[in-house]
Amino acid sequence: MPGAQLHVVHAARELRAARVGTPLVGLLVLAGCYTYRPLPATLPATGLRVQATLTDAGSDSLAGRIGRNIGMVAGEVVRADSAELTLAVREVENERGERSDWEGETVVIPRRFVRDLQQRRLSVGGTGLLGGAVAVGLVAAGCSTSARCSSSRAPWATRCTSASARSTRRS
Repeated sequence: MPGAQLHVVHAARELRAARVGTPLVGLLVLAGCYTYRPLPATLPATGLRVQATLTDAGSDSLAGRIGRNIGMVAGEVVRADSAELTLAVREVENERGERSDWEGETVVIPRRFVRDLQQRRLSVGGTGLLGGAVAVGLVAAGCSTSARCSSSRAPWATRCTSASARSTRRS
């Protein structure tokens, strides 16, 4: 039949792409995009990931424990009360914006040394954009490894034809 095209489905390739794509989606959710927002409560809950901006006096006083000129400390709340904040530190940032990763070492910060305290929250919009980019990349990678993608007459549609289908049409 003139103009007819043969579309060959490669189930094994599609299954492999699904097995590769599913863990990537899981990684995306774990990695995600995060932002720090003001705390809705005065005292953060145990286990909550927070970022404490230190006062100048706090930076000077804690220099022996967290390093010189540290302006920000981020980590999980181990304990919090009106007098002090105990964090399992994951990251510190100095006054020049240089960050250092930590392994969860516990640091007690007197509340009078905390200028600002924010909680880490998943950024739905940022994660959605990242997820969309990953999805487009996975589709593009799937087409490039298993088939050739070409535009059809409709600009929004894409069809993939395998190499065997292209050779079948030529004969």
